[in-house]
Amino acid sequence: MKHNPRKTALEILQRCEKKNCTLDRSLGDAEAALESLSRKDRNLTHALVFGILRSRARLDQIIQTHSRVPFEKLDPMVVQILRLSLFQLKFMDRIPDFAAINTSVDLAKRKAGPRAAGFVNAVLRAAARKDLPPLPDAATAPREHICLEHSMPEWLIERWLATHGEEHTRQLCTGINQIPPLTLRINELKTDVDAFTQQLIQAGHTPEPCRHSPHGIQLTTPGAVEQLPGYADGLFQIQDEAAQLVSLILDPKPGERVLDACAGLGGKSAHMAQLMENQGHILAMDLEAKKLVSLKDESRRLGLEIIKTRPYNLRKANIKDFSDYFDRVLLDAPCTGLGVMRRNPDTKWKRRFGDIQRLAGQQKKLLNAAANLVRPGGILVFAVCSCEPEENNEVIQHFLAKRKDYELDTAFCLEKQTRVKEAIPMPGHLFKTYPDAAYMDGFFAARLRRKERQN
Repeated sequence: MKHNPRKTALEILQRCEKKNCTLDRSLGDAEAALESLSRKDRNLTHALVFGILRSRARLDQIIQTHSRVPFEKLDPMVVQILRLSLFQLKFMDRIPDFAAINTSVDLAKRKAGPRAAGFVNAVLRAAARKDLPPLPDAATAPREHICLEHSMPEWLIERWLATHGEEHTRQLCTGINQIPPLTLRINELKTDVDAFTQQLIQAGHTPEPCRHSPHGIQLTTPGAVEQLPGYADGLFQIQDEAAQLVSLILDPKPGERVLDACAGLGGKSAHMAQLMENQGHILAMDLEAKKLVSLKDESRRLGLEIIKTRPYNLRKANIKDFSDYFDRVLLDAPCTGLGVMRRNPDTKWKRRFGDIQRLAGQQKKLLNAAANLVRPGGILVFAVCSCEPEENNEVIQHFLAKRKDYELDTAFCLEKQTRVKEAIPMPGHLFKTYPDAAYMDGFFAARLRRKERQN
């Protein structure tokens, strides 16, 4: 069977079901199949994958309503095929019912056999004749209503209702299920926001400046990033506005020694290099050497010369492994990623409450290790793309109780670094954004200063 958008979407979703396979990795594994499709079919594939992950609980409710077989006894492949077709039937306007049903029945026949195909056909035709099943009553069962209306896991909604209340929880869910804008960080070593905005307008786009970041532009129209003007010349990099603000909180200066302790693909390393005007030294470290290869490629595209990479386990860090202390250290720590679910909708189906506790424990150890590498008087920024208290305030409270050589840098003012001179919420001098607004992901950051040694 040749590649087509529905078959490719099904394969991506199947891979993504594996515990250790993220959506990004699953899409990467499908790169050859996606490249073989037309642009229209690639867009359809992405719409199917992201749409199904965003609305999975509601789709499963429809399956349970029309299936005579208990949901837990269904073949996982059959479930995925039903989700694929039901999303087209119930949530996409331009696909005729017969096309959604027939292609899914054919997929079921090829993937699971004739009997499964007959079952899929019966469920889909029954669902096509009926309206969506009713939601639980919002007044008497708010948790169950929110879980199905917004397709969210029950454990997380129960937690958010207790922490945020019903109104904010609903706002969070609405924001998470929106299609996020494409946010670019302009490489001001090569151009500036105004000049690049004009390039985008001339190419038929409608860019808008980011609300706070002076280096950011947002696009709401979909399209291939590589086909945007200036991509090959390194005029921009994809990076959410909240992530851009984290580098502004670190505020590295030209000529300094800077460590990006868990660099990943290096978006913040690149931003820091631009803030440093390509002068100084940045060491980008990560456990995964493959990510550092991509970081090097991006650095070359952007024309950044001060970033060096090193595969390294931060938890084993010793100052003797480095030539000197660092002026500034960024620890963008591994976390649950619950603040970026609008970009990674698979996260809500893979995370459990235990992950919050487990990762918070790791973050405490990593933060202590990173702190040992900062010079007296230097700056340490701890950041995660999660809004959960255990991964935020509690990590910092634990650290400050243990490390008397550190304090919150209360003199720092983020507004001086940003485009709009309005207050960015920093209760207790801690930076936190929520994904309940359309323009920014959920992030947390704390800027810490290592005290000067006392004589």
